[in-house]
Amino acid sequence: MVTFAIIVTAFAGMAGLIMVPVTLLLALSDSRERRWVARNRVRPSAELRPGAALPRNFAVYGRTVPGRSGLLVAPLSGAEGVWYRTMVYRQDSNGENSTRLTILHEESGGDPFGVADDSGVAAVSAQILQGRIFSGHLSVWAQTRHAVGGSGPSPIEQTVDETTSGWRRPGPWLQHLLDRGTVPQRSIKGADRVFVIEEVLPSRVPMHVIGKPAALADGTVGLTLPRTGKYLVACRTPAETEQELRGDSRFGLGCAFWAAVAGLVGSAGFAAIAYSQIP
Repeated sequence: MVTFAIIVTAFAGMAGLIMVPVTLLLALSDSRERRWVARNRVRPSAELRPGAALPRNFAVYGRTVPGRSGLLVAPLSGAEGVWYRTMVYRQDSNGENSTRLTILHEESGGDPFGVADDSGVAAVSAQILQGRIFSGHLSVWAQTRHAVGGSGPSPIEQTVDETTSGWRRPGPWLQHLLDRGTVPQRSIKGADRVFVIEEVLPSRVPMHVIGKPAALADGTVGLTLPRTGKYLVACRTPAETEQELRGDSRFGLGCAFWAAVAGLVGSAGFAAIAYSQIP
């Protein structure tokens, strides 16, 4: 019984002390992100124009509006939005505890879309949505970008989310695409699973964006993903984002404190029990 008590107290003490640096690092990370958001204050969209001296990061806050393509209708769900993407992909087992994803069909529209405030409209590349949408093929460079405040509500609506687990019995959306010839029948043969998803960014959604100002593919100057580093896409006000990150930091510091207390109490209990067993 004494041996069991020694093991339990030793484990509790070690676990608590190990958690202290982990939770402190998370708290410091949230604090750094809050300061980053605070430094990149929202600016009028009208300042994002050709020839202007622009900073490394540019922040806007407003409502989503259509780009040059106008308001769009997603091809499957019929939902209206300023941007959409439809994707069909298959998943296959690729050895023990490993899977392979293969994109069978992908189409999108509305890139770039706009974020409008009282001063005008800022063009925003759909690439900046990568932290909010599904992607089975992120490049190494894409994975070096860090979405700040990613735990908040997403502006993206997933209007179609279908899984076909037996390729011989396609789900309704997959069958629709097969009948239209959009997805060849041979491309799903033998698949473990086939997924059909459609994601839509509605119009008039509040959006806070911090990105890299750059010339976009259509020639306009707008916001896009940085090559590396932080960016932000959130459908809440900048003040709400800062408050959320401040709360996360305080929570992390609280966890670190109680982990330290648990570690010290466990270590002290272990030492007391072990010392009492010395003849």
